[in-house]
Amino acid sequence: MKTKILFGIPAILMIFILTGFLSLTNAVDKEKTFNVSKGDNLEVTVSNGNVTINTWDKSQAYIKAYNVDQDDLSYLKIEQQGNKVIVDFEGEDSDDFYLEVSIPEQFNLEIATGGGNVNISGVVTGSSKITTGGGNISTLSLNGNAKISTGGGNIKLENIGGDLSVSTGGGEVRVGIVNGETKISTGGGNIDVKEVKNKLSVSTGGGNVTIGNIGGEGKVSTAGGDLSVGKVSGSAKLSTAGGNIYLGGASGNVKVNTAGGEISLRNISGSISANTAGGNINAELNPDGKSESKLNTAGGDIYLTLPGNAKANVVATVRINKHLSKSEADEKIKSDFEVTTVDLSSKDITKKFVINGGGSLIEMNTASGKIKIIKK
Repeated sequence: MKTKILFGIPAILMIFILTGFLSLTNAVDKEKTFNVSKGDNLEVTVSNGNVTINTWDKSQAYIKAYNVDQDDLSYLKIEQQGNKVIVDFEGEDSDDFYLEVSIPEQFNLEIATGGGNVNISGVVTGSSKITTGGGNISTLSLNGNAKISTGGGNIKLENIGGDLSVSTGGGEVRVGIVNGETKISTGGGNIDVKEVKNKLSVSTGGGNVTIGNIGGEGKVSTAGGDLSVGKVSGSAKLSTAGGNIYLGGASGNVKVNTAGGEISLRNISGSISANTAGGNINAELNPDGKSESKLNTAGGDIYLTLPGNAKANVVATVRINKHLSKSEADEKIKSDFEVTTVDLSSKDITKKFVINGGGSLIEMNTASGKIKIIKK
C-alpha cells in the first residue's frame, strides 16, 4: 500500500503542474493603438483589476489589457468612437487582469473600476473623473477639474489645476496644491492638504485633518481627531467632537467648536466664536470695532491677545461657588488693560473693560479656569 501511495504522489504533482500551466496559458494579452487629437476623451470601465495611465508626447492612444481569460475575451471592448477611446471589460474569470494606457497629456479622463487601484503617472491637462469600488487612487498633476472617489481606499493626489471633489468610504486623503474650489470627505481616515487657493470644505468621520493656507472660506470638521489649519482668506468654521484645534489666521468670522480639546487661534481679523467643553482657549484677535466675539470653556483657561489700539468692550466672567476677596478675584481675571468695573457675587466674578473708547463686544466665560487679557 505504501508503495502505491508513493508512486501516486509524483503523478498527482504532475497533474497539478500541468493544470496550472494550462490555466496560465489560457490567459492572453490584447493591445490596440489609435490615432488621437488633443482634447479627446478616454473612457475606461472595468469590473476588476488595476488601471495605470501614462502620458507621452505622441498623438496616439495605446491600450494593453493583460491576463484576459479566454472565456472573457467576448467581454473585452477596446475601440475608438469619434473623439472617444473606449475600454470596457466586464469579465469575471480574469482574476489577474490589469490595464495599461498611454495617452497624450491633453486628454479628458473618465475611469471606473469595480475594485482595483488606479494610478496616473503623468500630467493630464483635461478634466478627470476617477472612481473605484475600493482600491487606492494615486495621481500626479491634474490640470483640469477632478472628481475622485473610492469605496474605501486611500487617495493620493499631487497638484490640481481646477476644482476638486474627493470622497472615500474610509481611507486617507493626501493632496498637494489645489487652484480651484475643493470638497473632500472620508468616512474615517486622516486628511492632509498642502494648500488650497480657493474655498475649501472638508469632513472626516474620525481622522486628523491638516490643511495649509486656504485662499477662500474654510469649513473643516472631524468626528474626533485634531484639526490644524494655516491662514484662511475669509471666514473659517472648524469643528471636532473631541480633538485640538489650531488656526494660523483668518480675515473673517471664525467659528470653532470642540467637545473637549484645546483651541489655539492666531492672527484673527474679524470675530471669534470659540467653544470647548474642557480645554484652554488661546486667541489673538484684531477686532473690527463692530462684530461680536464669544469665547467659552467649561473648565479651561482663556488667554486673549488684543492690539494696544483695539477698540473693544470686553466682558470676562469666571463662575465660582463661593465669595472671594478682591485679591483672589484679581488672580482669576488678569489684564494688561485697565479694568472699568468689577462685579463679585457668590456665583461668579465679572470684570468689564472699555478699551480705547469701546467698540467690538468680546465676551469670555469659563466655569472654573482663569482669564488673562494680553496687550500686544
